Amino acid sequence: MHEKVEQPVNSYTEFEKLAWGSDKTIPAVGSEVNVKINGIGRSKVLKYFVEHGFIGLLVQPFDPPAWYVKQNGADEPCHVFPAETEELRVEEKGFYESLHNSMA
Repeated sequence: MHEKVEQPVNSYTEFEKLAWGSDKTIPAVGSEVNVKINGIGRSKVLKYFVEHGFIGLLVQPFDPPAWYVKQNGADEPCHVFPAETEELRVEEKGFYESLHNSMA
């Protein structure tokens, strides 16, 4: 049994561990990635987020598709995980299943 940890404001102490869903390094803020999911396209990394212990990227699309602009606005950033980007996606069979199982 784990002791309850009081969570400081703006922290991720509610997670015992965090996972990065790629075998490549986390891209630096300001770098570019190609978001393949939903045709979002080239985007700038603004910062990071954590959901259910998995690290993701908050990115600003350079030229989002029309549906995205209509739904979110032209200047609205989006949340993506490494598997949704061309550069960070891992093709190795079983990688994501193994990663998921390690977080259980």
